[in-house]
Amino acid sequence: MKKLDLWKNLDEKDIQDIINNYVEKKMSLKMAGKKYNLNGSQVRNLLKNKNIKQRKNCKDNRKYKINDDYFDTQNHNMAYILGFFAADGNVSSKENRLDLELASVDIDILEKIRAELQSERPIKTYVCSSGYTKNKLLFWSKKIKDVFYDYGIVPNKTYSKDFHFPYKLSNEYVIDYIRGFFDGDGSVNKTGGLSFELNSVNYLFLKDIQNFLNVNYNIDTQISTCGIKGRNIELYRLYCYGDKARKIFNILYTKNSLYLKRKYDKWIELM
Repeated sequence: MKKLDLWKNLDEKDIQDIINNYVEKKMSLKMAGKKYNLNGSQVRNLLKNKNIKQRKNCKDNRKYKINDDYFDTQNHNMAYILGFFAADGNVSSKENRLDLELASVDIDILEKIRAELQSERPIKTYVCSSGYTKNKLLFWSKKIKDVFYDYGIVPNKTYSKDFHFPYKLSNEYVIDYIRGFFDGDGSVNKTGGLSFELNSVNYLFLKDIQNFLNVNYNIDTQISTCGIKGRNIELYRLYCYGDKARKIFNILYTKNSLYLKRKYDKWIELM
């Protein structure tokens, strides 16, 4: 049973209690299902199944508008942006705020993502305490935050058990998601030979990517531990070398879709 269908394990009385929490008590999706260990996306799926209309948010009161429906339609760029947020994005646990922060050298990709999302909010530029200039794409959207849950992009995703592979994404677009994740948390190197690498603290997430590459493209990769990240949590790395890395390059860049130019150029230089 998929995570979004876990509500089906509940009896009818508990299901009605969740519906009452949301409809009558006006609780948020997350709070309505908290007692039953259901997250916001799982409650939203329950409501959809029971034909309960979800409340509208107050998006029209925002100073800067954004296309809240952007992630409703799967395509190459949509999947890429999901992957980038899965790697480097931040989802607030207390409000409907989402952001993506990159070094100043990568502002071009942030502007392209902002254009894709039809966000009117300008990219924020600031100097951090270490002296480096950074750029941040940020916006507020309850709907996008809820949709991100469906694709496993959750608050505190580095340490959350709810972070997972985008099972809802069509196989056609998973390679774009992987390219987005690579642009956020991957690297290509040539130390003794060309290598492709993805890093994550979530072993099962990398295992799902490994299985996808093997089943769909016949590319074998390996996963190993490569250090410790915050809170003494083990960091894992998916990798492959040589011809396998070259094969990944040949499938990774979907025609006419988004990518981080700096890393693409690194591929070309090393190959």
